Amino acid sequence: MKLTNIFFFFSILLLATGCSKFTDVKPKGKLIPTTVEDYEGFLNDIVLADAAYIYSEYMSDDLTLTDAAAASQAGNRTGKSYFWDKDLIKSTEDDAEWNTPYNRIYYCNLVLDNIDNATDGTEASKNRIRSEAMIHRAYYLFNMANLYGKDYQEASAATDLAVPILLKADLEAKSTRATVKEVYDKVIADLTAAINNPDLPDFGRNYVHPGKAAAMAILARVYFLKGDYKNAADYADAALAKKSTLVDYNTWEFTNPARPFSGIKNKTAPELNPENLYCRTNSYTNIFIRFMINPDLHAVLGEKDLRYVFNFTRLTSTGATSTNPLPDYLNGAPNFSIGVPEMMLIKAEYLARQGQINDAMTILNTLRTKRFKPADYIALTAANADEALVKVLEERRRELFYHGTRWYDLKRLNHDGRFQKTLTRSHNGRTETLAPGSPRYLMQIAPKIIGLNPGITPNER
Repeated sequence: MKLTNIFFFFSILLLATGCSKFTDVKPKGKLIPTTVEDYEGFLNDIVLADAAYIYSEYMSDDLTLTDAAAASQAGNRTGKSYFWDKDLIKSTEDDAEWNTPYNRIYYCNLVLDNIDNATDGTEASKNRIRSEAMIHRAYYLFNMANLYGKDYQEASAATDLAVPILLKADLEAKSTRATVKEVYDKVIADLTAAINNPDLPDFGRNYVHPGKAAAMAILARVYFLKGDYKNAADYADAALAKKSTLVDYNTWEFTNPARPFSGIKNKTAPELNPENLYCRTNSYTNIFIRFMINPDLHAVLGEKDLRYVFNFTRLTSTGATSTNPLPDYLNGAPNFSIGVPEMMLIKAEYLARQGQINDAMTILNTLRTKRFKPADYIALTAANADEALVKVLEERRRELFYHGTRWYDLKRLNHDGRFQKTLTRSHNGRTETLAPGSPRYLMQIAPKIIGLNPGITPNER
């Protein structure tokens, strides 16, 4: 058996077998890694390019289910998330959105714990591998903090609870939840160390392996969600200096325009998108059930925007007109990567908040020229800083829907009275609402995890 296959097999065991007190998963087997190549094998696994979360998309205001889908999904995690139920997870159920990231953090820690003493490798290789592991660990920890913890607020971040910070490969460890500030501080420290590592290249050898550009892009998002827009813009600029590729949607066309579900010519797979700075595929595509665009997003996006044209349709897979009341989503492979457009939008929001209106609009228009047919393109302008900020936020919705970011935006913008929203679902006589700042903006921590780890405080829902 080839070494790569051995480690792939080992990682599958790591993800799928046994029981530990922390994630209910414990690896089995007798493979003992000793060399630098062995430990790098853990970082060659394509699962490390996976975002490992999806349910926040169903909780956001970007999608809508049909009445039939809402009824059929009401008893499972998808439907419970969609309706913001108090109890998302049964006492006997596992939570993959908690377990999977911690499993990946585990083997990042396994590498970090042992790489210094690994044999048959150069110091430069060890340094590079160390940074790659730190980048992956930082990404997973950061996203978990934003799913299970409150958004970063300077006044309360030191006491608001996030998720446990695990820095050793010990699946038997019991832990408590770190604060939001502690998680952000650790993530920033690790990403900064990776960027400052002279042995880490700007880009990894493939989409599984991150480089400096990836660390900069993640760090831009971290500072952005922290509310530190200046540092966010600086790291966005640094990432864009490494890569600024934009895909021109005018080069795309349907294989068969009469049947849009047949595919799109010239469009790459999500993991190969040339805009990616840090690749994040989504293994939960199989539960990303067919749905319609939310009317609110539909109003912002419009139907001339090519982001609408190539993502939504009023036709069924047979080419017949859909009976659904809203356009259906036709792309079943969401791209959760952090990419060039997001960096541009982070910079634009900083500029708008600073009153640099024309510069902010220039960034938006540079992006938009790649998202409209020339005949449909209209340059954006703004009369003042408030209008510029509104237009930047609208462009974020147009560009980043189904990219795993909208839930985070809702949480941060709910602190600004100008942008607070109450979300509503109405299906089959059932109406549910989610108010700004609701405790249900925090994911439920599975009762099974709390039962194994009494030191983990549950979220109030």
